[in-house]
Amino acid sequence: MLSNEEIFLLYGRNAIISRKGRFTLVHLDRPSSELVRVRTEGFDADEFFDQDCRLCRLAKEGGVVVYDDPDCYEEEEIFME
Repeated sequence: MLSNEEIFLLYGRNAIISRKGRFTLVHLDRPSSELVRVRTEGFDADEFFDQDCRLCRLAKEGGVVVYDDPDCYEEEEIFME
């Protein structure tokens, strides 16, 4: 299992980390503490990963799940230089 420091190196210091069983859940979309709680308590690897998908099987073996809801960025303006 990756340490918090390793997660921060990979995903940045703004990542929110929760854990369930052998899985590390990384929340990049700035969720509320309530949403983090709901995601963590409701996480079921057998339901989350498609058993017929090779990429899903690899991700499941890796033990890291990343949440990044694109809808949370709709109102944020990003300026390109």
